[in-house]
Amino acid sequence: MRDWFFFPAALALAAMMVFLAIRPGIGALPTGPVAGDGVHYDKITIEGDYLHKVFAGGNAKTELVDGADNRALLFIEAETGALRDEPELGPHFRLAADIETQFSGMTVRVTVRARPADDRGAMQLAINYSAGRAGESGWKIFDLKPEFSDFSFDYDVPRAEGDQGVDYLGLRPVVPNKSRAVLIERITLDRIGPWKTDDPA
Repeated sequence: MRDWFFFPAALALAAMMVFLAIRPGIGALPTGPVAGDGVHYDKITIEGDYLHKVFAGGNAKTELVDGADNRALLFIEAETGALRDEPELGPHFRLAADIETQFSGMTVRVTVRARPADDRGAMQLAINYSAGRAGESGWKIFDLKPEFSDFSFDYDVPRAEGDQGVDYLGLRPVVPNKSRAVLIERITLDRIGPWKTDDPA
């Protein structure tokens, strides 16, 4: 085979193999734990397509829907009695080890911007920051408003011991009967500062 034919053919074949390898990832939505960028940990924001990282868990339904400005919103729906109390057994996202390390021993302000869904809209939203066996914030219940509003609470994240990889943020509509749904526009985790020191008072 002559070189003038072989090398272009080999190059075209290699390019096709690379394209086929990366094709499944083209246009794919983000999944997996929420991670930092190695630099900025004072504010972690999950919005737009990154809301796809919220995993339904249990028998809840989660999906991205288009907002008024074509920006992705997270739709969460659940039926009464369908979800267990543990945050990771319902709609939740996991924090990667780098964020867990940065949040260990810190006060973190959790803010969720939400409103009731247009159909079967929930009246209340429940949020829970869980650090696994080390503890959790417990479910914080907020009364939703007709328009998107911010709902916040502060949590003193326990000091991590080893590579736990078990921090979660659970969020769900409160479902008194039948089914209820909520729309999430943005989730923000602000690192406020250390909540305790080793120095005697």
